[in-house]
Amino acid sequence: MFADVLRDARYALRQLTRTPGFTAIGILTLALGIGATSAMFSVINGVLLRPLPFPEPDRLVRVYEIVPQYGRFSVAPASFLDWRQQNTVFERIAGFYENSATLIGAGGPEHVNNALVSWDLFELLRVQPILGRGFAAEEDAPGKNQVVVLSHAMWQQRFGADPAVLGRSVTLSGTPSTVIGIMPPGFYFPTREAEYWTPMAFNPAKAPRGGHFLGVVARLKPDMGLQPAEAEMKTIAERLAKQYPESSANESAEVIPMHEQITGDVRPALLTLLAAVGVVVLIACANVANLLLVRASVREKEIGIRAALGAGRRRLVRQMLVESLLLAFAGGALGLALAYAAIPAIRTFSAGSIPRVADISIDGTVLLFALAVSLVTGVIFGLAPAWQVSRAGVAGVLKEGGRSSATVGGRWVRSGLLVAEVALSIVLLVGATLLLRSFDRLTSVDPGFRPERVLAFRVSLPNASYPKDPNRIAFFDALLQKLAGVPEIRAAGIVQTLPMRGSFVLSFTVQGRPAPKPGETPSAHHRAVSPDYFRALGIPLLRGRPFTDGDVEKSPMVAVVDEEFARQHFPNEDPIGRGLDIGNGTDGFYQIVGVAGKVRQEGLDANPSPTMYVPFRQDAYSSMWVVARTDGDPLQLTSAARRAVRDVDAALPAYSVSALETIVTESVAPRRFSMLLLGLFAVIALFLAAVGLYGVVSYTVSQRTQEIGVRMAVGAQRGDVVRLIVGGGMKLALAGIAIGLVAAAGLSRMLQTMLFEVAPSDPASYAATALVLLTVAAFACYVPARRAMRVDPIVALRAE
Repeated sequence: MFADVLRDARYALRQLTRTPGFTAIGILTLALGIGATSAMFSVINGVLLRPLPFPEPDRLVRVYEIVPQYGRFSVAPASFLDWRQQNTVFERIAGFYENSATLIGAGGPEHVNNALVSWDLFELLRVQPILGRGFAAEEDAPGKNQVVVLSHAMWQQRFGADPAVLGRSVTLSGTPSTVIGIMPPGFYFPTREAEYWTPMAFNPAKAPRGGHFLGVVARLKPDMGLQPAEAEMKTIAERLAKQYPESSANESAEVIPMHEQITGDVRPALLTLLAAVGVVVLIACANVANLLLVRASVREKEIGIRAALGAGRRRLVRQMLVESLLLAFAGGALGLALAYAAIPAIRTFSAGSIPRVADISIDGTVLLFALAVSLVTGVIFGLAPAWQVSRAGVAGVLKEGGRSSATVGGRWVRSGLLVAEVALSIVLLVGATLLLRSFDRLTSVDPGFRPERVLAFRVSLPNASYPKDPNRIAFFDALLQKLAGVPEIRAAGIVQTLPMRGSFVLSFTVQGRPAPKPGETPSAHHRAVSPDYFRALGIPLLRGRPFTDGDVEKSPMVAVVDEEFARQHFPNEDPIGRGLDIGNGTDGFYQIVGVAGKVRQEGLDANPSPTMYVPFRQDAYSSMWVVARTDGDPLQLTSAARRAVRDVDAALPAYSVSALETIVTESVAPRRFSMLLLGLFAVIALFLAAVGLYGVVSYTVSQRTQEIGVRMAVGAQRGDVVRLIVGGGMKLALAGIAIGLVAAAGLSRMLQTMLFEVAPSDPASYAATALVLLTVAAFACYVPARRAMRVDPIVALRAE
């Protein structure tokens, strides 16, 4: 049997090389489908299927607090310390939070990212430094935590991979720390941005219970399941909520697998895209199957002769399947090359859209997947021509000019495959159109501020150099004065949390109203800003007054609330003059002096949330965003911004420099990623459907040459011939469109979570999609119809 298969393969290879046009079209068609599928599967594999790079990653979990107002939330330090003492379900439990620092390098001050972690985090993850050691328990205490462990990348890039760096003192944000270890290459936690780690060093007696900012990771004991662990953590959290009702009332806990926490948000979109690219493969299979059916019809006489000489049905079917598999593997090889070439573009394009982008690659799993897809597609599109061959009658095909029974059956199969191609294409086109309309609605949303021509950058002040509020206020006042002196800058302001770059929420109470029940204290976004912040971002002031330079630390505390805050918390009264007790550590009430326009702080797809603004001089922060408006390209202000920071303090860098429009654009990056990929798959599907329709109509014309000649001989006009040919093709297209629209109506609900202000049954999307496909189908039918109307009746009749 193996020898027979080799003989069939050699024969099939000779047959394919004799028809290079057919072979090239088949291979390219399959390469498009298999290549797109392999590239998409590499994303699925890297993001969803590949385990986390830690020993026994399935035992790692994330633990969250459940806060009544917000649901799943970060953890308060005091709660974490209590969990650590009271739980019996984890081998270890560790806390962490991300931070940043300033490193004075050879080229001046540099911004570096770091993570503050529990001393035993590396033991929990079961990854140890390749040089030096990890943290000791006694180093996780205030005043004893001046030790750092460097990432391998930071060790190489900033210290030249010098082993002598161990034990050396480095100054980070003005604080000297000793390097005690170097982590292995490729290790990262909690994100790849962390360049070094240092102990958190909480004082248990002073750990806050109301502030939630810690991430918590744990490793389950070997005999412990997820559900029992969550049940115990809920019990502990609810006991603490009763013990500390003022800060933790009605709070609970949740335990989820760490891998699920990282990939959970993006999983539905990626699986939807994988299903979409699977549809592209089916369309490619239908297309190649049609090509093979046409080729089988042309080869009916050859096949009949082989049957007459003794070739059995099984041998003929095997021969056709071997040809199909050769085409499939050639297409798969080319498709894999296309997928490999596309990986760098996918990594770049999807950065910021999906997690674990750096893990996307063509590995052994993807190679096996591509091989399996090639094998399955080869069998799928080879079945139809193999079935047609098995039904071919010997006597009929050997007659001069005869028609075998396979011809009629083959025509029906070709038509059915074409209808399926069009139907599948319309499903993808509807999905792409829905996402396109959704994205158009999203990008048309008013964010509440004007991001055009605004430069944004960040400055962080080290506690060692700026330990108190007056020091920080003096620095930012001096920086704003420097920026005000730049001729190109029209307005400059500062804010501790930029719109669409994080959420900072604080609780508050309204002066004169009854104290809320435990766990029901209202909250709102909190922003500490300079007087010109509203002007720099173009946020309108609707009532009252803005902040002024007179709103300083020792003057009466004032606040501006936004329109949404006023609507929710002062629905039937004027908020101007009312007092707010904000949970930011200050004593007394902030008097509301103005109402600003509402801003979408969390993204264009999130409704505006209530926001409170206070003067930064009355609520100073060490890390602030600076925004500067200009009349031209904001990036041209970059040098001036960096120079202004250096002029105030030469040891500080300006970092995260970007145009504000770019930041707004990045906030919709995941939706753009899904829209463009699905759109690309839909365009490929439309192209393949058009090629398939062209091929079927073209073959029909070649088979009906005599009929067309007779029609024209008895008086048919060229327009009649065009209508005949185009009408036949359009009937198939209309049938496919009708079936596809029904299928799309049922399947488009899968996109519900990916849509914004567009219903899955949006009539405009369905109508536009049908119109586009009808136009493409009409063009694909018209091209062979033009050839048909040029048929010379005399030549056609003589040829017959």
